Amino acid sequence: MARVHAIRIEPLTAEAFAPFGAVIEVGERAPDYVGASGTQGWHVAFESGRPLVSLLRTPYQGLRFRTMERHFHVSQAFIPLGGEHAAVAVAPPSADSEAVPRLDAIRAFLLDGSQGYVLHKGTWHSLDRFPLRPPDTRFVMLTDHETQTDLTAAYGAGKPAALTQEVDLERVFGATIELVA
Repeated sequence: MARVHAIRIEPLTAEAFAPFGAVIEVGERAPDYVGASGTQGWHVAFESGRPLVSLLRTPYQGLRFRTMERHFHVSQAFIPLGGEHAAVAVAPPSADSEAVPRLDAIRAFLLDGSQGYVLHKGTWHSLDRFPLRPPDTRFVMLTDHETQTDLTAAYGAGKPAALTQEVDLERVFGATIELVA
């Protein structure tokens, strides 16, 4: 039986999340543009091939998981809909294509429904944004067609994807991850 590695969920702040990506929120810096009506806008760095926008609905399933992934050629953005609280786990990116995240490097962040986030290319992340309570959470995901097509084909064929690396933490470390509020 796998041991449980607990990770405390921490607040999502720009400073704490910087090693993994950027927080999408009204920042303290001056806006990148101001419209005629007074609407202010802040640009968010996002790198991809052909952008793909998806709506994700994740049912409540508890706060344990065993798989993380990273994407080599795309940053991904997640923007909440509905304001439900969730948590995401992340670990730092690595230039080493064979590297896997260390258990002690995994961090978890509270997604309170008021902020989104963008992952740097190569940042390890949980496959889901885990709802903290039933029934579910909903996020808009920005990714790219190439990565999604590659993942869909790999899952259908039961083989590894070319543009994404997954790691089964239970197989590698004998541990499942539990996020703790």
